[in-house]
Amino acid sequence: MRIYGNIMLHDEFFVGTVEIEDGKIQKIWKKKENYDEKGTVIPTFVNMHTHIGDYYYREEINMSLKDVVGPNGLKFKILEDEEKVREGMKNALEKMERCGISYFVDFREGGERGVRILREILTGRKIKGVILGRGNLWSDADGVGLSSISDVDFSHAKNLAEKCKTHGKIFALHASEDGREDIDKIIQLEPDFIVHFLDAKDEDIEKVKEKGIPLVLTPRANVFWGKIPNIPKLLKKGITVALGTDNGMIAEPCMFREMEFAYRISKFHSQISAMEILRMATANPRKILGIEDNREGEGASLIIFKKIMNPYEIVTRAGEKDIWKVIF
Repeated sequence: MRIYGNIMLHDEFFVGTVEIEDGKIQKIWKKKENYDEKGTVIPTFVNMHTHIGDYYYREEINMSLKDVVGPNGLKFKILEDEEKVREGMKNALEKMERCGISYFVDFREGGERGVRILREILTGRKIKGVILGRGNLWSDADGVGLSSISDVDFSHAKNLAEKCKTHGKIFALHASEDGREDIDKIIQLEPDFIVHFLDAKDEDIEKVKEKGIPLVLTPRANVFWGKIPNIPKLLKKGITVALGTDNGMIAEPCMFREMEFAYRISKFHSQISAMEILRMATANPRKILGIEDNREGEGASLIIFKKIMNPYEIVTRAGEKDIWKVIF
């Protein structure tokens, strides 16, 4: 199958033709060639931060962030109903697949059992989950997703970070989400990426930049709690920024909605291009996770849209209704 139109395979957007057969990219032309279909091709989305265990919960939340996701908060009461958690997770995975997400990174609560539940539910699905567990480096997990350095003893956090490095696993954490946290301690942990960083000071951002630590933002969830991330500032600093959707009870795990929201709220600060936002959902997460795909002769992970679309249209107007096919 050959598709001609607007093509993005990594972080470049061009007019050309791509040939896909048996789930692999056979040939790429940066020009018009004989084709079977006309449309737009981009990499599948990577949702860099989820908590899909609470996806089933649909009640309006009028509580503080601490009362919801802090230790012994509402969220942990929600997670006690395993049957509903399992059903909600399945629905969340189906939603993400329909929206063109091929990978997601879940900060999974519930210790070892929590990790195993999600691993079981992922069996046989097209979407791939990067599961970061809590409390320890569990055998079925891809690493550790720490709630924050404020929630645990620092020596314990350091031990978990060292375990991850020793075993080649991912170590990440929430940081400065609801109050500034000690950036020097965070940097000591050498995280693969940090989530939120909303209450960080300029000097904290500089230190993260110097260490080359990527940041993951979840704008819809952040604004739900009354905070607007300054995406343009982070990009101007040269920090690698990626997007996630955060708690399923707060925001649908759909990158179309996250991209549009991120683009619009950025204008509170300054102008950034739609292409930058599109990279935050496609190319940048791949750099952070070390995902290599969409090269000639290699496996394809692509969204094919029914019509010709530019980055602005994809970011601000597209949705699952516009997808012709997803290649996982």
